[in-house]
Amino acid sequence: MVKKRGKIQIQAIIQILILIVGIFAFCFIINESSLVGAVKGKATIKRLQKDIEEIKKQLAERGTEESATPIPSGYGGSVEATKEILKYDIKKTFRLTSGVEIDPSIAIIEKSEEGVIIKQSGKAYILNEKELTKAINDGAIKVVKPESQSLLPKLFGVAKGTFMDAALTGVQWAGGAYLLGRMIGSFTGMDKQKQKALSSALATGSFTWKFLATNKEIKTLTKFTESFPGGAFGAGLAVSIITFALLYKRESKKIVTFTCEPWQPPTGSIGGNDCEKCNSELHSCSEYRCKSLGQACQLLNPGTENEKCDWVNPRDTTSPKISVWEDVLTEGYRYEPDKTIRPPARGVKIIGEKTKDGCIKAFTPLKFGILTDEPAQCKIDYNHTLKFDNMNFWFGETNLFLYNHSQKLSLPSPDSINAAAPELKNDGTYTLYVRCKDANGNENVDEFAIRFCVEKGPDTTPPKIEGTNVANNMPIKFNQSTLELEVYVNEPAECRWSREDRSYENMEYEMSCSENVWEMNNNLVYTCKTTLTGIKSRQENKFYFRCKDQPWANESKRNVNMQSYPFTIIGTETLNIIEVKPNGTIKGATDVVSVNLEVETSNGYKNGEAICYYSETGNEGDWIEFYETGSSLHKQRLDLKKGKYKYYIKCVDLGGNRDDNFTEFNIEIDKEAPIIVRAYEEDELLKIVTNEKSECRYSSQDCNFKFEDGIDMPYANQTEHFAEWKTDNTYYIRCSDEYGNIPLSNECSMIIRPYDIIKQKE
Repeated sequence: MVKKRGKIQIQAIIQILILIVGIFAFCFIINESSLVGAVKGKATIKRLQKDIEEIKKQLAERGTEESATPIPSGYGGSVEATKEILKYDIKKTFRLTSGVEIDPSIAIIEKSEEGVIIKQSGKAYILNEKELTKAINDGAIKVVKPESQSLLPKLFGVAKGTFMDAALTGVQWAGGAYLLGRMIGSFTGMDKQKQKALSSALATGSFTWKFLATNKEIKTLTKFTESFPGGAFGAGLAVSIITFALLYKRESKKIVTFTCEPWQPPTGSIGGNDCEKCNSELHSCSEYRCKSLGQACQLLNPGTENEKCDWVNPRDTTSPKISVWEDVLTEGYRYEPDKTIRPPARGVKIIGEKTKDGCIKAFTPLKFGILTDEPAQCKIDYNHTLKFDNMNFWFGETNLFLYNHSQKLSLPSPDSINAAAPELKNDGTYTLYVRCKDANGNENVDEFAIRFCVEKGPDTTPPKIEGTNVANNMPIKFNQSTLELEVYVNEPAECRWSREDRSYENMEYEMSCSENVWEMNNNLVYTCKTTLTGIKSRQENKFYFRCKDQPWANESKRNVNMQSYPFTIIGTETLNIIEVKPNGTIKGATDVVSVNLEVETSNGYKNGEAICYYSETGNEGDWIEFYETGSSLHKQRLDLKKGKYKYYIKCVDLGGNRDDNFTEFNIEIDKEAPIIVRAYEEDELLKIVTNEKSECRYSSQDCNFKFEDGIDMPYANQTEHFAEWKTDNTYYIRCSDEYGNIPLSNECSMIIRPYDIIKQKE
């Protein structure tokens, strides 16, 4: 809970900071955008009057002097006269903070008690406040927006109207707009994706707007801005809308619970009437096709020419008969008829033979079951229902048609339920209702009831650790120093762990546990999660767990483990592939050659014990497991045609260590029998030489002899072979290479007569 509160506080601080920065950004934008487009009314006059002294100061610095003549007597400073004097389209000017532009070489402005004095060409005219206002409104005095410059270009000393001035101005506005978007999104409850879309849209739009509006250097952009609807602002708005459309994603989250069950063919007449469809001449009927049409369909005369699919027993109108399954009931419990149930409904009680009041022990798995007189689907519910389809749960969590049905459950004690949810007022007595349905759709009208109770009274037994998601004494990868672990407990508890066998109070590390009675998982246990740290390679790493039950109870009533649950993780070393075969060139005498892909592994877990895979591409979806694997030697037969081959190899041990390698080889087809290239006498021996490694045999009769019946000529698998030299013999020789190539029947590799060899020497 401390961690959660800390996380909430950090998020609140971040939102406050975003708000503050956003407010500043908003104020900055408002301030930058309040540029005067036209000056009207008294506010303009007052600012003009404040700036007169600044104008005079600037004129004095330039050395400009004007000799004012007296204002003509009785001249009321008419607007027409003012227009005559101020009709100039003034462009080069001193720029005032008020936004008014006046060229000092043409007119001098002074403030007097009567109003504003305008001096020009030796004459002086005076306009009172009302006349000056009208002159401004009528356009007699030209007022323009000052060409101000943003903060970033000023800091970098960039000239006005240049590309860099426009870029820095755009960046400045984009930053402010982005923060403003974050502020708006955060405080209107937008998710992160929508906040990002809004902020990015405002930033890109603001950058585009200010970049185009400020840039005067690139004339092409200036022309584009002037031609675009709405000018620079219109272009920025368009970019903003496009950005938002690209980034915005409408998402919604909804938790859905579902179960994955085998598909079942229809029952009753819906399926039975379709059985004959399997006997169509368009395709042969099989048992699978027959059964898929309906639960009551059956293949008759299987294995003969008269196989037929038919609806077996269509007149069946009897629902399955339910009885208890004695053999599956947990040891220490028995069934008893429940006499409180009125016929024709039936039911049983489950009685504990060694428990108080015959009730089931809390948080202890109980297995029970039923039998049916025919294959049937069965359902179970804790509420009364009108029919089979209204029931919520499959018996044993399966929808298969079976004779035997078993169910396993584990229930909290009444005290635990009442402590967690007092409104339930649980007394520990439960009744479960069962119905079944056969293949013809006949279902039980009356429910079969199974009743039992759970022990009442205080819990006096400590929690039991049933196991972990990672098996004890399991290896892990080399150099892996941490492990995410789940520990399963038979009841809600708080658990801790240590590297030493200590008491619960002295264990250093706490675990995150399911502490509510309704947080039981599908295996009827409660989960505690933690991260084991400090795991060392090449050695055993021992850990110890202990738990304390009833997190909701007073400390004096809680039970704690007095003995630790020991747990060992084995650190390993790297796995290595030390040899891959074959390599080079492989020859065969047939169009398809058998090749054995062989791999040897070492180190890792159990000195190279691993599972190996091969692939022609190395892509993750293409790996095929070796036929012979699981030890340090791995073998796979491949039947290949002529060509070049490359196979990728990967091997993974039980700890997750992996090594990769590859092999390349050529397949060549050799269908030619060996050829004898030389024959001569040497040291009173007949010596022959073949063009490849081979085995040779001969006969003294003719060439028509079986190779294995011939007289051996040492040595096999060599190119040189010998026989006893006899001048009166004729040698009918046949040779076979290592691929089994041999001359055709009744043909020899060579026929040799020693007399002819002697004659050739002479």
